[in-house]
This record gives sequence, C-alpha cells and structure tokens, in this order.
Amino acid sequence: MARVEFTMPDVGEGLADVEIIKWYVSVGDQIKENETIADVETDKAVVTMPAPATGTVVELGGAEGDRVKVGGIYVIVETDDPQLDKPPDSMESDAESLPSTETGSRESQPKRTPDGTKVRVTASPFVRKLAKEMGVLVADVVGTGPNGRVTESDLQDYMALAAPSVQDSKNDPNLPKPKAAQPQNILAENVPVKGLRRRIAEGLTKTYRSIPHVSGFHEFDAQALMNARSDMLSQADDRGIKLTFLAYIIKACVLALRKHPYLNASYVEGDPPNILLMKEYNIGVATATPSGLVVPVLHGADKLDLFGIADATDQLITDARDRKSTPQVMKNGTFTISNVGPAGGWFGTSIIRGSEAAILGVGQIQDKAVVRDGEIVVRPVLPISLTFDHRVVDGDEALAFVMTLRDHLEREPVQLASRMDPE
Repeated sequence: MARVEFTMPDVGEGLADVEIIKWYVSVGDQIKENETIADVETDKAVVTMPAPATGTVVELGGAEGDRVKVGGIYVIVETDDPQLDKPPDSMESDAESLPSTETGSRESQPKRTPDGTKVRVTASPFVRKLAKEMGVLVADVVGTGPNGRVTESDLQDYMALAAPSVQDSKNDPNLPKPKAAQPQNILAENVPVKGLRRRIAEGLTKTYRSIPHVSGFHEFDAQALMNARSDMLSQADDRGIKLTFLAYIIKACVLALRKHPYLNASYVEGDPPNILLMKEYNIGVATATPSGLVVPVLHGADKLDLFGIADATDQLITDARDRKSTPQVMKNGTFTISNVGPAGGWFGTSIIRGSEAAILGVGQIQDKAVVRDGEIVVRPVLPISLTFDHRVVDGDEALAFVMTLRDHLEREPVQLASRMDPE
C-alpha cells in the first residue's frame, strides 16, 4: 500500500486557500475515487471535493473551519493504486512545478547539509510569497511539513525567534506591529469572522488598498425607461420572464462598454504594467445573500437580447441567494453592477472588483422635483454612481461612458429590446 499525500487544487480563480466547511469522511474510512469527501468554501461558492483515489483515509488536512492552502495537503490516503505508488520526492505539490509569478524560476533555493550535499527546499507559492513579504529566505527556515516542506507556521515560528523588540517594531514601519490592546469592561458579543464574511473582508480590503478609486454621481430621467418596460411587461409575462429595470441597465452598459473599452478592462501589475482591454462582456451582478454579498457573472451578455438578459440574470440571482452558484459563474467578470434600488438605496460608492476597472451603482427610481423648460415638474429619477480605477480610466472617459449610458436609458430604451450589438 502506498501512502499518498494529496494537495488542495485551486478550485476558484487564483485563490491562496479555502475553508473546510464539512468532512464526510473520517480517518480510517474506506473511500472510492470520485465519491464526495468534503465541502470547501472558495471566494464565494461552496465546492464539493471528490475523493482523489480509492483507499483508506490516513489523515485529514484540517478540521472543519480550518483553512487549507492551495498546494497544501488536504488528505492523505493509503492506496494500492500502482499509478500513485511513487517515491516521496515526486509527491510534491503540483504548484512546485508551476512558473513563478516572482522574478526567477519556481526552482527551490538550494540548501546544503554539513557534508555539502544539496537539499531541495520545498514550499508552496503562497508560502514563498509570504516569505518574500517578510524578507525571509525560505532556505533559512526549517520545514516541518511533509518531506521537509516549509509551511506558514514555520515562517511564523522563524519570525518569532528572530523578532526585534517591540520598541524597534514601533519605529520601523516595515516590521510587524504588536496587536492593539482590546477594550476593557465593554459588553460585546464576539463573532468570529470566517467563511464568506472573511473572504469578503479580505478581498475588499486588498482591493481598496491597491486600486485608486474615483466615483461620480449622476441622475437620469427614468420616464422613458419606465414607459418602455411597461409596454413590454405583457410580452415578458407571456414568456414567463421577470422583466426588471436591471435588464435594461445591463443591456445599456454592454452597448456603452463597446464604445468605451477602457471601462471593460483590467490593470495588470508588472514591469511594465499592462492594461487588458477585454473582448468579452461578462457582467457581474452584486447580490445580497443571508451569508453576505456575492457576485455571479452573466457571461456573454452582448450575445443576449433583452429578454435573454432578464431571464439569465434572474436565474443567477436566485441561485446565488440559494447558495447554488458554481465557481464557474463567479469567474471572469469584466464589469460589475451593484443594484441597491430594490432595497430602497439611493446614491452610494462601491468597491471595484480586483480584476476589473469599474463598477456601476444603481439606486431606486424615485419621484423628484426637477426643472424642465423653465418649469418645476415631478419626474421619476434614476440615481447612478460610477466608480472607476484611475490607473485605467480618466475622468473624461468615465463621464463619456456615463453620457452614452444616459443616451440609451433616457432616449433609446425601446430600442434596447431588439439590439444585440451597437451600431
């Protein structure tokens, strides 16, 4: 029987780790290849993990609630599968052979024993990145993981042994800071930040710190839009489709993005950095769920007519709220819409998704007193906020996008029902 260590694959989109939600097996259980053994939570979806081989569970990579690094061990199985009966050196994480995103190759740093023999130091990409941020050479750290692999805990232990005084850490902004004192004598309920809420907190913090956000606010006259939707409601009902204002807004956004491609783009760090102008129009729809905010993506929105957008979006939102979204529908968004109108929201700023250049906030249509031809009249007003990445988009281009969007929603909402592509 071979004792085989299986590593956690990237079940999301470039994730560093996942959280174990539930184990369906225990140590000593017999498992068959591809049967369900665990549920893990990625960046906004729960993924079922299949058994990687037939055999006996020897060790689990963590308890329920623990986080397992991508490339880290999540289960060890004893199996008699001859294809898996390999020497220990070949059982390293697949991540070890991937190209590095840092300068240099993925090859581990050489380390020597007292007699001069080279020892290969292994560590996952996540640990190597963390070590670089800490200013630590992986080769200097004693690995306690399988086959001497350096783990995150090993890095922390190494830093603890070499830690400078608290006073030094206060004076040096590049050194870790001591934990802040907790408030005393205050009644409070402690709620652990985990699962989806932790993913949201980490993702938004990282995005907000790295992207220079700029927001603009606008009010659209929604009378023509309301009339157009009212005229098409009976057709939508006949097809069993829930026709919302959001469908019109998505359609108008796709047409505006075609004309202003830098809003449908992504800034890529590098030397030099690059801006990717996306040729697909995949619209994320921010959706509130009992567990937190998720963003399912309507892929190929430019290839759907208005009814197709309405039907597909309704299904995406329903699945997201029922936590049935797959990892595939959370990937590869190019532009996001955050619609707070149904909840009664008005103006607000939104945080851009990390791989995108802009996000559109949409509020509730409300009657307001406005001036038309010198007269004060009551009109339905749609509030719009556009937040964009200033590294990619300047204010004039962002405003031009909004004006194109205004044209489609104020002057041409009827034509949106039949248009597949812009002129």
